[in-house]
Amino acid sequence: MKTSMNHRTGIVKLIILVALLLCSTVVVGSLLMRNYGDKQASIGADAITFTAFKGTFISSVNEVGDIGSSSNIEIRCRVKSRGKEGVAILDLVPEGTKVEEGDFLCQLDDSLLKEELTERKIVVAKDNSDVIKAKSQLKAAKKKLEEFIDGKKALEIEKLNAEILVAKDLAVRAADNYYHTKNLNSKGYATKSQMEADRFKKENAEVKLRLAEGDLRIYKEFSIDQQIAEFTSEIDQQEAQLEASQFRLDLSQQREAEYLRQVESCRIVAPQAGTVVYANDSDRRDSSIVIEEGESIRDGQEIFYLPDPSKMQVNAKVNDSKINKVKVGQRVEVRVDTAPETPIAGVVRRVSSFPLPRRYYQAPIEYEVFVDITESSPLIRGGLRGKVEIFVEQQENALMVPVSSLVLRGKDTYFVIVKTPAGKIEPKLVSIGSNNDKFAVITKGLSAGEEILVDADTYRDAIDFPASP
Repeated sequence: MKTSMNHRTGIVKLIILVALLLCSTVVVGSLLMRNYGDKQASIGADAITFTAFKGTFISSVNEVGDIGSSSNIEIRCRVKSRGKEGVAILDLVPEGTKVEEGDFLCQLDDSLLKEELTERKIVVAKDNSDVIKAKSQLKAAKKKLEEFIDGKKALEIEKLNAEILVAKDLAVRAADNYYHTKNLNSKGYATKSQMEADRFKKENAEVKLRLAEGDLRIYKEFSIDQQIAEFTSEIDQQEAQLEASQFRLDLSQQREAEYLRQVESCRIVAPQAGTVVYANDSDRRDSSIVIEEGESIRDGQEIFYLPDPSKMQVNAKVNDSKINKVKVGQRVEVRVDTAPETPIAGVVRRVSSFPLPRRYYQAPIEYEVFVDITESSPLIRGGLRGKVEIFVEQQENALMVPVSSLVLRGKDTYFVIVKTPAGKIEPKLVSIGSNNDKFAVITKGLSAGEEILVDADTYRDAIDFPASP
């Protein structure tokens, strides 16, 4: 009996506990709903709103760059120092002078070069004399060979043939005399000594005949070739002498021409029209470079820059986060610091494929973008800094809201907080397109004329956003 009473008492206590929990939940929930409603009303009353609208959306890249000429010729010293510190400037036009092609720019000291040029002229004259002499000797050697082949060889052969004929005649006569004396001796009319004397004359005449015939044979078989070889050898020697003389002359003429070019290089004229800018450099650590009369300059050193004022450009540096938006041919507006309210038309001419070297550790990565200035303006001058606005995109009749009105939930899910006509606020899922520093294009989820909170991200923790799709 007692056990049954205890069981009923426990059930009653459990029912009372559950009732108390339910009441607490209802009270807490009502309080939360009231607080949320109060907060919602507070947001709706205090938040800054913006009306979504349709218009022309423009996206641009804004950077700063140096203004200069796209046709900027560097004029350098082309006079060799020859182991000295350089060549002195005698005269030059004032900086800023506008010149035309061929106008005088600078005169360098050419006195030593002119002396050396005179010495080279003397050497050239001597070498030219040697060439003339070698040509004359070669011509004489060739003439000797020609005379031998066309004349002297035949005359020598005729002479040897004539000697053979004389020797034959003497041999025949000597033989006749010998045989006649021998016949007389056999009859007792001539002595033996007379016969022996005529026999000796006969044999001597025969030897002379054989010698004459041998001379002709040797001359034809050996002497002609030998003499031709001697004449040819002399020609070869004279040709080699002429070649050496000509080489010396060519070399001395080249050196003379080099000295002449050096003298001519001392007078510098404008290769094109432009405005003279001195190549002064005060940023060098060792010493500053100053272009003025009396100063010495080295071979290859820059003296002038000659920019063409009709071909001006801006060399801008664009951050790597924006460089993919920039394309060749895009419209540009340039504003110089001296007149920032006046836009000057331009166009992107070139976008560098590789980034510039970093100026310091962890410096931003930048690319060079070259903008041609297409509008003639007296405001544009070399050496100025200019702000460029590169128009990368333009959409007509685009629905736009401030970038600050977007709330990112998740990876790629965006909301805007809309204020209803009743003064309530509610989140709306939207799809966004392009954006610039101020506005974003809404492609889906919102209509023109709806009021949205500008600083929506401030209230993101007080809004009950739906779960991301």
